Amino acid sequence: MEPEEVEHTVNDTLMRFFDECPRFVKEVEEKPGSMAERDKFELGPEMQRVGEKMADRLGLPYNLINADMAQAAFHFCAYEFALNTVNSPWCRLFDEVDAQVMEYLNDLKQYWKRGYGHLINSQSSCILFHDLFSRLDKAAEESKSGGPISEAVSIQVGHAETLLPLLTLLGLFKDEVRLTAANFAAQGGRSFRTSRTLPYAANLVVALYDCDEGGELRVQALLNEEPLTFPGMEAAPLYRVLRQHYLPLLKSCVFEEVCRLPPQRK
Repeated sequence: MEPEEVEHTVNDTLMRFFDECPRFVKEVEEKPGSMAERDKFELGPEMQRVGEKMADRLGLPYNLINADMAQAAFHFCAYEFALNTVNSPWCRLFDEVDAQVMEYLNDLKQYWKRGYGHLINSQSSCILFHDLFSRLDKAAEESKSGGPISEAVSIQVGHAETLLPLLTLLGLFKDEVRLTAANFAAQGGRSFRTSRTLPYAANLVVALYDCDEGGELRVQALLNEEPLTFPGMEAAPLYRVLRQHYLPLLKSCVFEEVCRLPPQRK
């Protein structure tokens, strides 16, 4: 029996908003220096030590191992572990401290390119943010009227680059101290850790529930099948309260406006 074809539409403006946001492209994607903290860490003492230990394990001179090689080996280790659930020979080139350094290097990249590093990173997801709340609003109104729910489930497929800016816009996994090249040692307990929040097949579910509370609906979010609490909110808050919490963003975060390039100086 052949699988049934599922009807779908492609909407790159919604799910690849980062490509459609001129300000993000110019000020982050294409701007030299926008990833300076990540680049400084790559050349810093922590990464240098990873390369030296890797060279020692291979019996090679230090000058034959550079940061690109260390990253390539670490990715091979991660891919083989994910696919085969075994520690491949690539993994033997690293110890736990090395892995923490490599993880932080990647977190710096994501922090400054998709996360809290630059405001436009999260603002570029305004269009997806509004789409989420418009669907929730519609379902809430239909539930309140007592009629059928016209769209019981909406499934949208994107990439980690789609999900991280939205999580950032929602204020999730935000640390008090920004991630920089200089504070690796102090960031061991950080919330912004993409190896946990954005694994393979990362997913976000936002669902409305009628808990028989006088017509009030509650909203439950799950990230990678685990309950997710919105900042400053109780678990599974009333949808009315959640919407009020994000009302300033709903009013101010307009994709066309935040993504517009500022006028050039003459």
